[in-house]
Order: sequence, then structure tokens, then C-alpha cells
Amino acid sequence: MALVLLTTSTAGCATAVSNACPREVEYSIEQQRRAADELSTLPRDGMVRGVMMPDYGRLRDQARACRGVP
Repeated sequence: MALVLLTTSTAGCATAVSNACPREVEYSIEQQRRAADELSTLPRDGMVRGVMMPDYGRLRDQARACRGVP
């Protein structure tokens, strides 16, 4: 009986978590302009522009795809 309850409770948790899609943060036009200005001062092959920004872009794409947004 305990095994049945444990299996049922963990299956319920897994279903709830797997259906959650992260939301992207929306930025105002002014925030986007400021970010673009700051970004333009960074080296193209550095850590931020070369690795972190592309990773963040992929994360946003995945969040949209999860929600069914093109």
C-alpha cells in the first residue's frame, strides 16, 4: 500500500513540473537600447558575447517553443 501511495504521489509531481514553461522577461525599448549600447563595447569573442548571449538566446527560443509561440 505504501508503495502505491509513493508511486502515485511522485507521478503527480512529475506531471506538474513537466508541463511548466518558463516565461521570458520583457524589456522596454529604452532598456533594449541601453543593453545594445553596453553590448557593443564588449569584445565579440569574449565570454558574454561569445558564450553567454547565445546561450540566453537559445533559452528564450526554448521557452517560446514550450508555450507554442513562434
